[in-house]
Amino acid sequence: MNGNLEIDLYEARHVGGRLATVTIGNNTYEAGGSIIHPRNMYMQKFVKLLGLDHVTSDEEKIGIWNGDEFVFKDSGCTIVSFIQLFYRYGFQVFKLKRDVNDVITNFEKIYELQDAGKYFANITALISAVNEEFPKWLQIPMKDHLLHMGYTDRLIDELAEAIVVVNYGQDTDIQSFVGLVSLAAVGSELWAVKGGNKEVPENLIYRNKNVNVVRSRVTKIRYTADNSDSQQYEVTHMNEDNTDPMTAKYDIVIIAAPLTSDQEFPIEFVNFPEGLEFPGRYQTTHATFVKADIKPEYFGLQKSLDSIFSCNPTKTIISSVSRMVSGSNKDSSPVWKLFSRKPLEMKLIHEMFSNVTEMRTFVWKAYPHYLSNTLHNSFKLHDALYHVNAIEWIASAMEMSAISGRNVAILAYNDFLQKHGLMQHKEIPKDIPKTRLDEL
Repeated sequence: MNGNLEIDLYEARHVGGRLATVTIGNNTYEAGGSIIHPRNMYMQKFVKLLGLDHVTSDEEKIGIWNGDEFVFKDSGCTIVSFIQLFYRYGFQVFKLKRDVNDVITNFEKIYELQDAGKYFANITALISAVNEEFPKWLQIPMKDHLLHMGYTDRLIDELAEAIVVVNYGQDTDIQSFVGLVSLAAVGSELWAVKGGNKEVPENLIYRNKNVNVVRSRVTKIRYTADNSDSQQYEVTHMNEDNTDPMTAKYDIVIIAAPLTSDQEFPIEFVNFPEGLEFPGRYQTTHATFVKADIKPEYFGLQKSLDSIFSCNPTKTIISSVSRMVSGSNKDSSPVWKLFSRKPLEMKLIHEMFSNVTEMRTFVWKAYPHYLSNTLHNSFKLHDALYHVNAIEWIASAMEMSAISGRNVAILAYNDFLQKHGLMQHKEIPKDIPKTRLDEL
């Protein structure tokens, strides 16, 4: 403490993880985490703090497709489209909007709790603090929960399914909380960061003089502490050439990466008194960018829509296809982004598009494969070993990572003070002081 904090940040590839951009032609597009909700307070504050700019989503014509027909097709007129939704789903359209808004309002309590210095050792405690009913939602499939709330099979199997498929690549058998969060990620006020959402973590890290970025991947964390050694964790890391492993010792280790066995860079945990296991897996999403002209007739259309969401990806193969918008998109053909659960064959690409001039694919372990039970619960894995990504098993989003990062920072700070007896010093209050976002 006392200004002597030193942080080594190990990064195998690039800062930002699943935030990335792709350049096609003269334009740049989001290839990873793409959208931010207007009520995501931390992302809003980061952008303001760093002097970055917003890019808002344009109004677009969307359709929900089941592989045979469009169950909903946007007319291009807001009023007419809403009437169409009302005609198909009735008053439940209003109820869904209200229920999702209630979830957001409840979860926003976390900001006040964190400003007051509150912290949580596990995700169940965190989610209970904002609403005592939310932990139950982690154990109930989304469809069952929505049926219990009075929603019809039609709305769930079409509207809710399409939104969950495009946002999480999964179906309405996912746990209910993440399902409701996914429904919030729809609307005209969604935004992104100019230059790419990766600008936020990159600027937060590279502008911090206390952070030393180490271009290396961690392969092993060993517990080495005895009564005389406060530096109780030995981290083994390796450069890209996979030669000459190196080690360093630390008082505190914070892991900001998934730990399931299906990850590209697994980490071995050695000498821990209790076994550290990380069951489950991450959902694979293929993001394919195609510079081409779409064939509306493939979808049974006379004129193309801006975005097509599938409510039956098993049949349609694709989860979604969306026309990408850029400030200088004056090329002969637009760029389209397709999400799918598996690789797309070139035969299918040419059935859907003509004049294909460029194609790029990114394969992401994008988010947890959500079952109706919580597999990873602890932010605190050991004495001073923490895991930011535990929060992804509630829901995966940029804002969720920011919330978890702040929770772990407050938790680690509090643990450090208690361990070293600093809580007893008069100059350090027993309660964690209120913290400002620009001090973290």
